[in-house]
Amino acid sequence: MDGARGLMTRPVPRWAVDAGVAVLVFLMMSLVAGGFREQPWRWFDGWAYLLTAAICLPLAARRRAPLLVLVVISAAYLVYLARGYLPGLHLWGPVLALYSVAAMTTPRTSLASVVVAGPVLYAGAATLRIPPVGAIAQTVVICGVAVVLGGLSRQLAQRNRQLAAATEELRREHEQQLERAMVSERLRIARELHDVIAHHMSVISMQAGLAAYVFDSDPATARTAVGTVGDISRESLDDMRRVLNLLRLPENSGEVEFTSAPGLNQLPELAERIRGLGVAVELALTGPFGDLPSALQLTVYRVVQEAMTNVMKHAGACRTTVTVRREPARIIARVENDAPEVATPGGGPGYGLLGMRERAKLYGGQLTAAARPDGGFAVELVLPTV
Repeated sequence: MDGARGLMTRPVPRWAVDAGVAVLVFLMMSLVAGGFREQPWRWFDGWAYLLTAAICLPLAARRRAPLLVLVVISAAYLVYLARGYLPGLHLWGPVLALYSVAAMTTPRTSLASVVVAGPVLYAGAATLRIPPVGAIAQTVVICGVAVVLGGLSRQLAQRNRQLAAATEELRREHEQQLERAMVSERLRIARELHDVIAHHMSVISMQAGLAAYVFDSDPATARTAVGTVGDISRESLDDMRRVLNLLRLPENSGEVEFTSAPGLNQLPELAERIRGLGVAVELALTGPFGDLPSALQLTVYRVVQEAMTNVMKHAGACRTTVTVRREPARIIARVENDAPEVATPGGGPGYGLLGMRERAKLYGGQLTAAARPDGGFAVELVLPTV
């Protein structure tokens, strides 16, 4: 089924289309002229079929050599007329060839090709005993229409190529912007985790010094300090493994400022700042959170911060509810608002959501963002805590 679907969506080659058109025109001309039996026209015989093939089948190469195709078809059409066969539909052989020249070459070449096709088309009209004035008028109209339509086709094809090139350029530019955004976001996460690891190292250093100081005088305190060093060391290693699995930093990724590493205990301050900007925020925290890793708390804090920033950008003054709940094996943070219409959060290509998803992926979590059935928008982050 997949192979059949691929064949259905694969574009048909141009040479196959041209070959199909040439064969179809040959069959139509042969069918119409082959059944004609009337004086003074010569009956359709073997030579007529050969000349019809010479008039039609070269159209299969009209894209590769349009001028040569026009000359060959015009010569075959003149021989066809000289043998006394009914012109009929055979007139369209030189017309299609002239159209192809106009569509595939320059305007100057198109006008010059009229010198070849014009006398041939006039000869076909004269064979039908049309008065000279009428034959000339018919030839001028047919040549003019063929050249104009061919020119329009050439301009349309050129614009399509330009549009395709512009679309490809925009696609590449969008991919580059997306890649830069991902690199910037990942580097910012790395800088924040750097602060967390630095904090851990400071605690380890202090606890190790305390253990060494009281090693002989207070063994219980020393054992507690050593245990703390082990716990914090494991937490630090987990944080470093996560960031090393995620980040692939280029050499010239730019300068990124160091930032502090806030935790869940600072969410009330964040909510208060958002209230000061005109957004009614209701905050509900269900803990405890104190024993959670600092880097995990930072992830939750940044996702909530970005979600509330998106509310200000895209929903304006509305009622927003922020709930952070810890369960036995996970922590859930949800930010939802009741705005009647909310644009896609993150703005533009969706870099806000991109950053939140990168943070969720860092800890093996999941982030969902979607419109609510009763209006508004909701962002939910779920992170494992074990």
